Amino acid sequence: MTATANTNRQMAWYVVRTVPGAQKPRREFSVEQTALDKAGRPRGKGYRIVPNLNHNISAIERSLTENGFDCYMPSEKRLIRDRKHTDLWKVRRFALLVGYVFVRDPHDWRLLEATPGVAGVVKSTDGSPLPIDIMDILAVRAAEADAEVEFDRKSRLARQTLRKNAKTDPRLKMLLGKLDIAGLVSVPLDYQFIAA
Repeated sequence: MTATANTNRQMAWYVVRTVPGAQKPRREFSVEQTALDKAGRPRGKGYRIVPNLNHNISAIERSLTENGFDCYMPSEKRLIRDRKHTDLWKVRRFALLVGYVFVRDPHDWRLLEATPGVAGVVKSTDGSPLPIDIMDILAVRAAEADAEVEFDRKSRLARQTLRKNAKTDPRLKMLLGKLDIAGLVSVPLDYQFIAA
């Protein structure tokens, strides 16, 4: 094998089919110590399990990374209306190619297929894994960049509309007052709202 062929093989990307729901954020659990009572003993069990949802990484990305695979899930950001405060928006990440993730040069095919969230590897007609051309990966990245530009435009428009509506709506003005401490930024779109 020549050096050029070896370099091309190392940069080969393959497509993995995912199980339904694997491209959604993965719920994580952390252990928190509870407060101590007057005698210095922990209340109850001494700990509590706190669920946490990380919206920046999906379950399949985390599983593949934990197993040592280099993966790429094309995604786009969208503004989602907040349930409690319907005038405000949250940023959420969604898969651009639903049901598929790219993996670069897998080191173990059996481990890849056994990874939680992987339904299978896309194969050619002879049954071998089908490599994807780097130009196709770049085309997907270009579509992802276009989606990012559109998200930025919608985000700017949402902030302008929110500022405009806050001038006439006292309830919204009060809500923005709680969020806007410095007076410079009206509403960070990925802010996690806590009931006051």
